Amino acid sequence: HGAGELPDNLQPLLEQIAEQQPDLSEVQFGAVGLGSSEYDTFCGAIKQIDDLLIARGAKRIGDRLEIDVTDHEIPEDPAEEWVKNWINLL
Repeated sequence: HGAGELPDNLQPLLEQIAEQQPDLSEVQFGAVGLGSSEYDTFCGAIKQIDDLLIARGAKRIGDRLEIDVTDHEIPEDPAEEWVKNWINLL
């Protein structure tokens, strides 16, 4: 999380997908973001990743989860609930 920017370790992957524009129509994914709603760019990184994957044909399974650290003292709690529901969609 942070101010909504992509983590450094994901930047090269996203750049490569944007540049090479691969067909990801066989890819399915789940999306979970962590951020603070105190920033205007709340969960900006997961939104950017989600948008890029979908633009390349990948299919998101279920809804994107955006965890607000100002609402959840332990962010793993909503993630665990999301995973329990998400796994049934596979």
